[in-house]
Amino acid sequence: MSEKNICPIGNTLDFFNRKWIFCILSNIFRGMKHFSEFKKANPTISNHILAETLKYMEENGLITKTTIEEGSRVQTEYCLTEKGFKTNKILYEITSYYFNELNYVGYDEEQKGEILAEYQKAFHIE
Repeated sequence: MSEKNICPIGNTLDFFNRKWIFCILSNIFRGMKHFSEFKKANPTISNHILAETLKYMEENGLITKTTIEEGSRVQTEYCLTEKGFKTNKILYEITSYYFNELNYVGYDEEQKGEILAEYQKAFHIE
């Protein structure tokens, strides 16, 4: 093996190096498409950081940005690319780990099961 740092986990984490990427991907899987929806779902993110994160995601092939003109109104929508869609299993496993291992909010088993089933459906996990 060569001297290069070939650590698939480390290299993947470097690719997803921005705090909000997984949250925004999750938002898109759950039907959100617009800047204002991402902002509402993640109220602690600044507009600047949200804009920069969306730009990074688009430049790196996770999402596409489409501008739609409706009369005098212009609206921007963000959608997953195939590469972005392939994060579905990662997102589900992170969500599952949170509820099964961290569970900071103290959900009981029934609540965890219901929430995980919703995420499983949203993330298209068979």
